[in-house]
Amino acid sequence: MASRSFRINIASVLSVLAAIAGTVIYLTQFSESGKLSLIENFDAIPDVDSHLQGIEGLKYSADGNIAYRWQAESADRMISSGDIRLQQPFYVGDIGQQRPWTANAVSGTLSQNGQSLELRHDVLVKDLIREAEISTQQLTIDLEHSTVATAQPLDLKLPNGTTTSVGMRADLKQERVELLSQVKGHYEPQQ
Repeated sequence: MASRSFRINIASVLSVLAAIAGTVIYLTQFSESGKLSLIENFDAIPDVDSHLQGIEGLKYSADGNIAYRWQAESADRMISSGDIRLQQPFYVGDIGQQRPWTANAVSGTLSQNGQSLELRHDVLVKDLIREAEISTQQLTIDLEHSTVATAQPLDLKLPNGTTTSVGMRADLKQERVELLSQVKGHYEPQQ
């Protein structure tokens, strides 16, 4: 009988210790919002179910080569839409798998289905057109159809001059860029 009583007492003590440990873990690991925090300072963001930092995404073409890649300082997946909100996005694509071009911005959104990348605020595109830079405030890249578009004003800088326009559409497969309205340019003869 003495050994059975001893076992019950040990079980009771272990239960109490487990309850204390559970309470300590709950108090130290859960923030005021009730979400588990795996970092020291966690601030819940409304409508966000996950947050990543220093990420890179790759898309492969049917032949197994890299079709494009993107990087971002951070990314938040939105609960309501499934879109991925990006901070400091950087995109690298190819035109006819011959030459790379890049686009970066302050912020952006990758669509839930991964087919569209919208860049916003201080967008800078390099080498979409040979040795050119395009700057604008918004740019949408259709990743599936290899098109780029904006309805915003833009500056197109080439080695020998500049062009301004409101709106642009580009078909990368056809290597065709169309400036939509209010097109003005200034060019110097090449020497």
